[in-house]
Amino acid sequence: MKKLNINQRFIILISAITVIVIIGIVVGANVIKTNITNGKYNSSNSGSNNGNLLPEYIKKGITLGGVTGTLESLDTSDATATAADIAWGETAYVKGKKITGTRLRQVDGVSIPYGFYYVGGRKNTGIVISDSSNDEDKYASYSDQANIPADGLEGNQFVWVPVENIDNFKRYGGYWHDMPQAEYESIENNNYSWWNLFSEPTVEGYGYEGEIEEYNSMYSSVEENKGFYVARFEAGNDNEVVVSKKGIMPWTNISWGENMSEIGKTGAVARSKGMYANKEIYGVTSTLIYGVQWDAIMTWIDPNYITSTCDVQNSFVANSEGKGNYTGTIDVCGSSDNYRIKNIYDLAGNIDECTMESASNNSRVDRGGNWINSDQKVPASARVIIPTNEASSTLRF
Repeated sequence: MKKLNINQRFIILISAITVIVIIGIVVGANVIKTNITNGKYNSSNSGSNNGNLLPEYIKKGITLGGVTGTLESLDTSDATATAADIAWGETAYVKGKKITGTRLRQVDGVSIPYGFYYVGGRKNTGIVISDSSNDEDKYASYSDQANIPADGLEGNQFVWVPVENIDNFKRYGGYWHDMPQAEYESIENNNYSWWNLFSEPTVEGYGYEGEIEEYNSMYSSVEENKGFYVARFEAGNDNEVVVSKKGIMPWTNISWGENMSEIGKTGAVARSKGMYANKEIYGVTSTLIYGVQWDAIMTWIDPNYITSTCDVQNSFVANSEGKGNYTGTIDVCGSSDNYRIKNIYDLAGNIDECTMESASNNSRVDRGGNWINSDQKVPASARVIIPTNEASSTLRF
């Protein structure tokens, strides 16, 4: 046999070693793969450090370094939900992406704003909501949905007023005094009738920039949602905080537009705007009620109100005797359930309701009568002209 020289022997040796190493790697890899698949691999056998291994990072059923995995992979690629299908503020994963819900709870087709909770009532009787989660569904099954109690409720309460016909919402008209029937003229043309929609924002206390834009925003909201929420009670003064709760004394001695150069910091306008200004309730804006909104409430109570043909003797909007506090003494908000209609309290009597409606450059309109009208029984539809800088114990907002 021919002998191999030294160089040939070296090449063969290297080749043999290479083959052995490759076979070892392949066999070793197969063993490791098999052990991992079977959940038996332990990194301690190879001296690895398992200090960074966490169960949530390892697939469920696999053990690495003595750590058993808990990670489960869920395929969401076939999901069909959208943000509108998921409750507001709740999150879910759809098609591998995290989405936040925007769907509001609805009752009788009426949306409950985010941050508020359904208490009871129906669309035709008055849907009551509260800003306290402790009040949710408290009277949802109450036997008389037209007379939802206010007792036992913790939060500020509001009632939904439906406005199905936006054309009627434009009207001033209705019972009381001999004010002419009139429709709001086009805002775009700045053509207002005698009962002005706004005062000119040129005199201290008479008006402010942005009133027209605010009205347009309110009107658009009413048209889109077919209604609006109104405070269930007169604005109560709870240690200088505006509330809408039973048993609180109403806010008195406040003018419509005090310090209007600073957007009414101490007047009714600013107080009403500030109710939720510093709270985490999104998509909700509080304002002083507009005259058209008050008339919408009257029309909801008595559809004949808009044509001034309501029954003077039997219609609440024309004769509020026994339905409001005309006793000669001011009382707390919601002092009697007899003063409740459509689940709203004190639309008549106790304290006048200050509104955004304007009668002239230096006056606004109050509605509903007050406690000193014991001899007149002024109805809920009443209008009274008040100077914008006047404050008295009969004035509320």
